Parts: sequence; structure tokens; C-alpha cells
Amino acid sequence: RAEEPTLSALSRTFSDVQFIGILTRDNPVNAEAFTRKRGTPYPTLIDDSILIGFSKSLPANAIPTTVIIDRNGKVASRVSGVVTVASLTSLIEEVSAE
Repeated sequence: RAEEPTLSALSRTFSDVQFIGILTRDNPVNAEAFTRKRGTPYPTLIDDSILIGFSKSLPANAIPTTVIIDRNGKVASRVSGVVTVASLTSLIEEVSAE
């Protein structure tokens, strides 16, 4: 939830970049209400069990985590903690230029 405003703003700025949110701390009803109320412009996965899929690559306390995946489907960058518009813009531009 903390990163939603940043991700929403940047998903509008970088319309050619696919953004996907994963809400893991809410029950599905609350999470869906949150994304609907905010008008989140990118798809959001709502599933507490999704952390199982990241268990080998992310520590359990690494929420929020932002993962930048390049054109080849490889993890190009990973940031634990809340990102800012400036820091995420820089990462997106760097990965897009590669």
C-alpha cells in the first residue's frame, strides 16, 4: 500500500512498462476495495500465499520490495523498502536503456 501512489504515477509516465502489484498483507476483500478506491491503474495480485513463490529470493520481512525485470525476463534490480518516484524513475530508465 505504501508504494501504490508512486507505482500509479510511474505506470502512467512509463506507459510502455508493465507494472504489477502484489498485495500480501490484506485479505482479498480489503485489498480489492483498496485498489478499487485508489483507481490503481496496473494489475494487482491479491494473495497471502504468493510469498511462497518468493521464499527463496526474498526475506520474509522484505515488504515492500520492488523488483525490476528486464526485457529478457531477468531480475535487473531489487529494492527492499519503499521507493521514491525519483529512485524508481532512475532504475526504470537505466534498465530500459540496456
